[in-house]
Parts: sequence; structure tokens; C-alpha cells
Amino acid sequence: MPRGSLNFTSPALLAGLVLFPMSCPALAGDNVVTSDQVAELTAGLFCAPPMAGRRDAPGTVFGWVHVPDVPVDLIAEGQIAPAVLGLGFGVRFTLHQETNAVLSYTVTHPPMPPRGVTEQNWTGTMDAGAADTMFFQFDTPDELQPGDWSFSVSQDGAYLLTVEFTVVPAAAAPGLAHLCRGGALLSAIPSPPGAAG
Repeated sequence: MPRGSLNFTSPALLAGLVLFPMSCPALAGDNVVTSDQVAELTAGLFCAPPMAGRRDAPGTVFGWVHVPDVPVDLIAEGQIAPAVLGLGFGVRFTLHQETNAVLSYTVTHPPMPPRGVTEQNWTGTMDAGAADTMFFQFDTPDELQPGDWSFSVSQDGAYLLTVEFTVVPAAAAPGLAHLCRGGALLSAIPSPPGAAG
């Protein structure tokens, strides 16, 4: 399920919209495109702390996103994610900004049963000078969809970053498949029907 953005200074929700001049996106690496507003970016796998709350997100499958109360742990860098319940994957980034910004987050993925959803989106606030984490956590069997996934962040319709991942069956990435077993992330999984947070 998509996770709400988490800025490391506070779990703030919404603030005023801040516009940044955008330049043409520059290729930052394999399947990573960023604008010049992105100061740092790391793609990888995450183990999440328990959920602190929920925020409405009508553009998601379940209509809300989880809001963690402390920073999530980046446990491995890379853009390969095994399809394993309890594992999260996504991006951590910082922007060149001096004020808070309202951002739009979008995850695209292979069709997800039962309705064949291929895109989920929500909004959040990023505090000036803070790092932000956008990630998706596999909480239900329907979400375990191998194939191409992408994470995008935009502001006022202009893309700040897009990062592509490949989700593979657990057997194809045995070294990554058990990284969150027994950790806090699994304890945060809600009972079905759960949340799309």
C-alpha cells in the first residue's frame, strides 16, 4: 500500500503551495530522472515503523495512506524489489527549497486485482530543509505484482523526479526477500482489508 510522505523533521500534512522554476529534467542514473530542484535522491528498500495515523488519499486503492511517526529505515539501495509481504520500496530525497512545499506523489504499477488499478496518487507537505520518503509497502497478496513500477513526485504539475523499479518474484532476489522479516515493518501490517496508505 502506498505510504504517506514522511519528512524527517515532522509528520506535517498540508501547507501552502510553493512554486519552483523548473528546468528540463536531467538523467540522474539508471531509470532515474530528476529536475534541478532535487538535491539528493536514494532509491531502495525500506522497513517501516508502525503506523502513527492515516491521512485521506482518495486517489489510492483504499482511500488513505499510512503516516509513520518516525523515519523509515533504508535497508538496501537499488531499484529491484522482491514481491514479499511486509517489504517497502521507494525513494528518499531532498529538494533545494527554502519554504515548505505541497507535493503530489504518484505510484504506477502493473494492474492490481480486483479492479485492475494501475496508478495511485496522494498529496503531502515537505518541510523546507527536510528529507522526504515516498514508498509503497506490500501489505496484501493483490499488491504483489511483478513488473515495472514507477514513483514520481511533482509540484504544481511539474515533475521533480521519477524513479523506476522492477518488482520480481521473491525467488529471483533471495538476498533481499527476507530483509524485513521479524522487524517493525511486519508488525505494522493491518488486517485485510487494510489501508492503502
